Amino acid sequence: MDKRIKVSLLLIAVLSITAAGCVAIPAVSSVESHTEVVDLEDAESVTAEIIMGAGKLVVQSGTEALMEGEFHYNYKDYSPDIAYRVRSSGRGDLLVEQDAGPNFRVPSNYKNEWELVFNEEIPLNLEITLGAGESVLDLADLNLGSFALKMGAGSSYVDLSGILDQDLVVNIQGGVGELTVLLPLDTNIIAEVTGGLGEINIKGLDREGEMLVSNYSGPGPVLNITIEAGIGQLNLLVQ
Repeated sequence: MDKRIKVSLLLIAVLSITAAGCVAIPAVSSVESHTEVVDLEDAESVTAEIIMGAGKLVVQSGTEALMEGEFHYNYKDYSPDIAYRVRSSGRGDLLVEQDAGPNFRVPSNYKNEWELVFNEEIPLNLEITLGAGESVLDLADLNLGSFALKMGAGSSYVDLSGILDQDLVVNIQGGVGELTVLLPLDTNIIAEVTGGLGEINIKGLDREGEMLVSNYSGPGPVLNITIEAGIGQLNLLVQ
């Protein structure tokens, strides 16, 4: 049997098993929307954690506040919980969390979309955990010190192609579906990809033993990225 057919059948099986163990959540027909603004206050750096059970997540840069968020949903209990505090050390802790368990069946009229805009200047450690759905993460202009992503089922597009001002540590755990990661040109990159069942496309990196390294080798920060591939397609592209 063709490898792609095997992967497709396994993907269907995994999704079927997942759905069978889920609890249906009712939804209403009307879509509610609201906006949240989180001020930076006197934080010198921020650790932000985003947890979304199901839906579409968009993350980008371009606000003077710490974060501006627009939320659209048709089930009121999916309005996210947002908590922020600044420690005496000067570190801010931000949590944006969907108040629902990760295992539930998504009804056909389900709608849950988050659009989060972050400050470009503040040093940011960002961690995202996704259940099912789609994510578009434009992180190229953020001042990232670390980034972690845990996928569920669906698709994720991660843009890390910006110019680095400091070393960056990235850890990604793939799920079921398609993951695309864009990496920067003219940057020292050390990548490790493990696991994975499906198609893996790599562009702009050379293999050295168990590792992948960038064609560029010179002064400047280093991007260290570790990917535990899941089931589906992984695209790791330098551009």
